Amino acid sequence: MTVDLAEIARYMRMGASVPEGELAARVEKLRDEALGTVRAARIWRRFKVSDGAIKSGSVRLEIGGTLAQHIAGCQDAFLVCGTIGSAFDAFQRRASVSSGVDALVVQAIGAALIEKWMDETEDEIRKELAPDESLVSRYSPGYGDFPLAAQRTLLDLLDAPRCAGVSLTDSLLMVPSKSVSAVIGVKKGMSSE
Repeated sequence: MTVDLAEIARYMRMGASVPEGELAARVEKLRDEALGTVRAARIWRRFKVSDGAIKSGSVRLEIGGTLAQHIAGCQDAFLVCGTIGSAFDAFQRRASVSSGVDALVVQAIGAALIEKWMDETEDEIRKELAPDESLVSRYSPGYGDFPLAAQRTLLDLLDAPRCAGVSLTDSLLMVPSKSVSAVIGVKKGMSSE
């Protein structure tokens, strides 16, 4: 897995500009170092959406508000969780100590890498769909009125600490920090191509 300079620049808030000269060399060097730390992991699982929730045993993830609107018409949904690993966090801490610019660049590299990893995860999930099924876009806790606290239930339903090495702090920060959890609805009656 890798990301190009244009994608990193987007997360550096450079718009359509791409780093040049010394900055480009610095970004490429940090990207290459960062790639050596990536230990990507992911877990996903398909669930039925019924009675306004996704549930397994006694664990129940409420589907309401903007999430319900987002997956309206979906009878099934995938819960997903992915990370680029804790070694990247250590690399990011080291980069942050050495330079403010390096801290910004490494933050952008991490954001681009986890986004690419989650896009690749969706591609893998699409392989499990029936020909008449398609995915709606990811919807993560913290978007709209989908409470960040729902992340705990989502990770419990996936057994994410054991299966992907992702957990939450008491203040609901994901560990490792470059991790994503989301709900992805499954639409029927549409081609998955």
